[in-house]
Amino acid sequence: MDDVAAAVASQLNDQAQLGVQVTDIGNVPETGPANRGVWGRIQDVSAVFADLKGSTRLNVSGSRQNAAYAYTYFIRAMAVVLDRFGARYVDIQGDGIFGLFSGPGSAFQAAACAVTMRTQAERVVAPRFDRDAATDWKLTAGVGMDRGTLLVRRLGLRGAKQNEVWAGRPVNVAAKLSSVAGANEVVVSDRVFSIFRGTSQLRRRALLWTCGCDDGITGGGLDIQEGQTPHLWDEEAAPPEMGLDIARIHRLQSKWCVVHGAEFCEVIATGARRVG
Repeated sequence: MDDVAAAVASQLNDQAQLGVQVTDIGNVPETGPANRGVWGRIQDVSAVFADLKGSTRLNVSGSRQNAAYAYTYFIRAMAVVLDRFGARYVDIQGDGIFGLFSGPGSAFQAAACAVTMRTQAERVVAPRFDRDAATDWKLTAGVGMDRGTLLVRRLGLRGAKQNEVWAGRPVNVAAKLSSVAGANEVVVSDRVFSIFRGTSQLRRRALLWTCGCDDGITGGGLDIQEGQTPHLWDEEAAPPEMGLDIARIHRLQSKWCVVHGAEFCEVIATGARRVG
């Protein structure tokens, strides 16, 4: 114990002599600053966190093989979605995975990514898991999204014993929102939803209102004016026990429509409607 205490004190003394420096960087980096004492600060970062719901019960009551199928299929599928939507950084935390988006339009890329993660979990990942695993446990996802300023740097010991540390609200809040999300739900913070409300009319139409399809009836999609179809999001007070710094949260249960989903996704991510 004396050796450990001496080693810890030595590390802290070295760091105290170096001090801490915060420098602004434009976008989320692939790796954080490695210079001792230097943190990078990135503003307007959108964090999307996908959580494998009910995995604790699967680990306790199910077989190791079933748990391995669930973790493998879920994490690999969500990593693919994050990569395809241009997440600048992706990391895995236990039974969850998060991606960070920054730069112009990143909040909307993140939003389109979040709905796609929820859709893929239900339509593709869960059926494959049901086919390959011997259990009645159902694979579902909870997706959370928040936005704000992050600090980053690599911390740990020299060599391979280092990793990025992200300090700030977005990742923590997105993770908490994914935990309060129901099965195959997306939950976003009020500060994210305010961006949705304040965007262009076309993007707002795709983000906030259904396409009009219902019970086999094909709706008009983006050709219908906003407000003429049901609203997609449910608003409620943020759970006080979560310790969130937001008053309201917004829940989305819908997935991409098989008729209009691709067009809605493109409009949300790019802000433009494809011609022809």
